Amino acid sequence: MLIEIWERLRGYDKWIQVEAKIESSDLEETKNYDRYGRQMESTWESEDEIVWTDKMGEEQRADFKVPDDSPIYQLVDGETVTIRYNPAKSEEFYYRELLRTKVHTAFKLTLIYGSLICVVLVFIILQIAGSRSR
Repeated sequence: MLIEIWERLRGYDKWIQVEAKIESSDLEETKNYDRYGRQMESTWESEDEIVWTDKMGEEQRADFKVPDDSPIYQLVDGETVTIRYNPAKSEEFYYRELLRTKVHTAFKLTLIYGSLICVVLVFIILQIAGSRSR
């Protein structure tokens, strides 16, 4: 429901809906290291190229990346997805599942960094309270 409101506010509901094809889908590994240079874990992203034909019959292309916890991470070459493109600028597209992935990632990061800030604030408050009680 919120996503439909967002689409109306942004005008995506007026964009032209088409089937687009995943032209290529490549996996990219990012290795994460601790402060001593030891590899801790790897994260993966899918780098995808999407192709669609606009109302003038011209082929449009765009790239996007998604993390491995995204529902669209599993897209492979040749699969089709439904997108909308801007009739005034055919190279601009909107893909609902890509927006959901971006919102999910932003929410996760907000929770992680918000929690970290809370822990630091509690530590500071405890330090101040401890120094006043002496």
